[in-house]
Amino acid sequence: MIKDKLRVEKVSEGLYRLDTRGLVCPYPQLLVIRALNSLSSKDVLEVLIDNPPSVRDIPPILEERGYKVDVIQLDNMTWKMLVRVSK
Repeated sequence: MIKDKLRVEKVSEGLYRLDTRGLVCPYPQLLVIRALNSLSSKDVLEVLIDNPPSVRDIPPILEERGYKVDVIQLDNMTWKMLVRVSK
């Protein structure tokens, strides 16, 4: 259910997690941008994602906006994006 995916979980000081697994475009991108708008400078957003088109499309969009994005493949269908809010 999308409503459950709207929560950004605080993992530790300055690290937040957003789980977008099970969602398809454009929802992961919209949720990531919404989450980033609520974070402070120097925060890191960890995004769990299992939609290959989103993994391909989201990093360039965020980098155009000045974010630093690292993508780590966790298994055959799951990635973790680390998005640094500091610009």
